[in-house]
Amino acid sequence: MKRVVKTLILMVLPAVFWAQDITTSDDAVTAALANHPLVKADAYTVQAKKYSEKTAFNLPNPDLITESPTGEFYAIGVSQSFEFPTVYKHQKQVAKAETALAEANQRISENDLRYTVRQLYLDAQLAAFEQALSAQNDSIFQLLVNTAKRQFDAGDIDFLEKTRVEQAAGKVHQTNISAAQHTAALKNQLATWTALTTLYNLTPLQPDTLVLNAAPTEKENPQVTYAAQATTVAERQTALAKSKGLPTFTVGYLNQGPRNTPVQYRLRAGIGVPLWYGQYNNGQKSAENEVKAAQNRLEAAVRTVALERAQLESEMAIGLAQIRYYEKEALPGSTVLATTALRMREAGQIDYSAYLRVLDEVYQVKKAYSEQVYAFNMGLIKLRYLAGN
Repeated sequence: MKRVVKTLILMVLPAVFWAQDITTSDDAVTAALANHPLVKADAYTVQAKKYSEKTAFNLPNPDLITESPTGEFYAIGVSQSFEFPTVYKHQKQVAKAETALAEANQRISENDLRYTVRQLYLDAQLAAFEQALSAQNDSIFQLLVNTAKRQFDAGDIDFLEKTRVEQAAGKVHQTNISAAQHTAALKNQLATWTALTTLYNLTPLQPDTLVLNAAPTEKENPQVTYAAQATTVAERQTALAKSKGLPTFTVGYLNQGPRNTPVQYRLRAGIGVPLWYGQYNNGQKSAENEVKAAQNRLEAAVRTVALERAQLESEMAIGLAQIRYYEKEALPGSTVLATTALRMREAGQIDYSAYLRVLDEVYQVKKAYSEQVYAFNMGLIKLRYLAGN
């Protein structure tokens, strides 16, 4: 029974997995950022926007003209039209703002990917922790089954008590099998997200000691950054819409007189007068309302992040207090409870039914501790998500 005592003590202590090769959460995130197709797609989008900046000065194609103005010969001419110079300036500003918007969207995608991989990694940590706990529990119950059989053969216990131990051991064994399958499935999912062909042992589940340099501010959040840049794009588009109401110009060359007409009389110039005030005015008003909409979306994003951060910090403070309680009282108390119950069972003071209930209580305390650690670490992952890192 000494083996049972040692296994019980291990069961109620935090699980530790020692391995030479470990894939950390940061390793998984780095691999995902390097390999995931959505990240690559966003990078191509940003590059496409940068190329679009070079098309801001987009002159229409020149018109090549051939005609016979005098009915005596054909003259060849050319005509080129262009917008007011301010239009090209604002088009360049809009293109640059849209590039920055694409970069902000890229940061959102990267932040979402980091969050997903970290959450999946934490899920796998919890599953591995519970698998180790189930394996320890399974080992204990197999020892109990062997002990109960010997006691039954010796006439110390009846058939009913032996059967109870065997049934309890069977349930624990099935739980252990399910835990192993669940852990393997989560590791396979993690490998798919990260494209890692070799996924080593995970770091053990424990309260994350990572401390952010400072509490995340609303301005650091990628969603807020995107909303702010969307407001900038709307403002640039408003300025562009206003410049669309300025005159356009046309210059050209065409001989409309005799062959010997001086060159200076072959030149032509024109100006496009913006007479249709209504369409330009409506375009400006539409752009101005887009700015107001973007500004309100920005304010909504700031408020949402602030509320989520405050709620997370409150929940994590409560969760950390729970973890400290388990570490200082619940887990050590479970060790005492388990070893005391074992001695009482060996002395015949309690039967196997009572002893099995104690083992289940010890198991539930350890499982509850792992869930508290998971919740605390999940809160930290969400804080990092809000901070954009």
